[in-house]
Amino acid sequence: MPDADKKEIERILEDGMGALDDALGGMDESKAALRPHPESWSVLDCVLHISLTESVLLGRLKDAKPGDSSREDRVREARFQELALNRSRRIEAPERVVPRTGSQTLSEAYGAFKAVRSETMRFVEQFDGDLRWWLTSHPLITRPVNCYEMLLLMALHPKRHAQQIAEIREQLSDPRSQIE
Repeated sequence: MPDADKKEIERILEDGMGALDDALGGMDESKAALRPHPESWSVLDCVLHISLTESVLLGRLKDAKPGDSSREDRVREARFQELALNRSRRIEAPERVVPRTGSQTLSEAYGAFKAVRSETMRFVEQFDGDLRWWLTSHPLITRPVNCYEMLLLMALHPKRHAQQIAEIREQLSDPRSQIE
């Protein structure tokens, strides 16, 4: 893979982490598990989900197999970017990555995400080959994805939920909001 592409995916992964950092800035631990509505997620739920998802998708990256040619598709990559960040389009989380809030704190959940994101960054740094040639599967996409596409989706996932966290925080700041 060209160094420029590798650097670009590393930058996008870092941007996703930065968006989550910003969204969580100043978040009070005592409010992290509060839900603005009974059917919605809390900030803690979002971070748990992001961490679970990153772990599952990293496992799929590690199990990727080389294809017979490059599966580079810049139009598809752009479409993935657009869809990943579009919060007006609801995406149902697969059961495996639905958060199960227990006794975990926000700082613990965030620490778990940072640890798995570090593993993802290490995967990119150490990958020897062209990520667009290697194929794997994504639980929400019917046809195979190349590893670059998977990493792109992983990078954008925290940005998507950073938007959701901002929405949750705004809803929780409304004194009329229903808090569980």
